[in-house]
Amino acid sequence: MSFGLEASSIPFREESSLSFFFCFFVFFWVMESSDSQGNLNHMVGTMEPNDVPAAEGATGQKDTSPVDMLRIKQQMSNQCFEMAVQLNAEKNKRSCSTSEAERDLPEYIGELERVKTLHFNSTLTLHRMQMWHAIGEKLNWSDSEADALKAISDRCMGLCSHIKHLQQESKKLQDEVTEIQKNRLEMKRLTHEKIKHMEESSKKEYPDMEKYKAALEKGQANLEKYKKMAIMTQNVLRGILLACKVNWLDDPKLRDIAMTLEEFPISE
Repeated sequence: MSFGLEASSIPFREESSLSFFFCFFVFFWVMESSDSQGNLNHMVGTMEPNDVPAAEGATGQKDTSPVDMLRIKQQMSNQCFEMAVQLNAEKNKRSCSTSEAERDLPEYIGELERVKTLHFNSTLTLHRMQMWHAIGEKLNWSDSEADALKAISDRCMGLCSHIKHLQQESKKLQDEVTEIQKNRLEMKRLTHEKIKHMEESSKKEYPDMEKYKAALEKGQANLEKYKKMAIMTQNVLRGILLACKVNWLDDPKLRDIAMTLEEFPISE
């Protein structure tokens, strides 16, 4: 007998309840059938042989017993369906576990903070609208307070215009600073490219480099040779001046020679 429910979807407690109701209805049906059979036997025992209507009534009662079975089956199906609906409702109303609550708690807190912020902003906007409405109503009057409010309003408008002008100038200066920074970055990029090119050029080997290097070493050797000769000549002239005990400051030519000797370092 199918009651329109899956066996796996009903817990052990619900299966016990269904078994109890099933046994109850079967017992009720058996008792009802027993009573009907007893009444039928009594009627058969007491009726006369020529009592045809009584026999037809007993036969009709015996034929209607399957209808009662179908009626009981339908009632049990309806009750099982109602029980299944109640079980699903209880499952939906079941409280969530601690892990699920902890997992959803930050989301709920965030939603609560968002609603609180929205309520605060709405309240602040409403208060501002009420204040400006009251100020507008007050400006329509003709008293000292209205005149003071008008003066304050004109001053605020002037300050707002000045602030707007300063903001425009600040924006213009910011644009100029941005353009200067762009130019600086471009110059920095070009400088890096030039340095990189110079490094590559210095690392690059030329075919005549050895020849130039030899000529440079020869030139440096000649320079050191003539430098030593100049130092020796300087020392000789300085010795002559000191030995003669001549006052070279009084003679312009000697003074020029003596001042020229100071340009070369004295050799040890």
